[in-house]
Amino acid sequence: MKQALRSIAVFAIAFGLAGPAGAEERKLSAAEIEQALSGNTVDGDWKGTAFKQYFAPDGGTTYVAAGSPPSIGKWKVDAEKDQYCSWWQGTGWDCYNILSGGKDSIIWEVPSDGYRANSTVLSGKKL
Repeated sequence: MKQALRSIAVFAIAFGLAGPAGAEERKLSAAEIEQALSGNTVDGDWKGTAFKQYFAPDGGTTYVAAGSPPSIGKWKVDAEKDQYCSWWQGTGWDCYNILSGGKDSIIWEVPSDGYRANSTVLSGKKL
């Protein structure tokens, strides 16, 4: 129980959840990205398609888009650029900025075109 409460507290600090819901967006650091994603799931929408994605602590990831079978890939954090990076068969590695999005949420940002997608971070594996 103490470990679960500690994890929630660290998670809340990483996202600024203790502050006001309308807090200003900011790019997360590599350490904050790692803390937020490792062992957790995000639930969101990518260009009109609902998805859930789990980020295993060992660098594996499972992406499930609505109506599609799961895709298995890899993930890591680029400490030099403070970015999340994922690898998928057929596309290779791509990296994204991750911004704080307020209470329990993050914003994925594609550096090349500025596209943004909101998602909610769920504690644990919730596919």
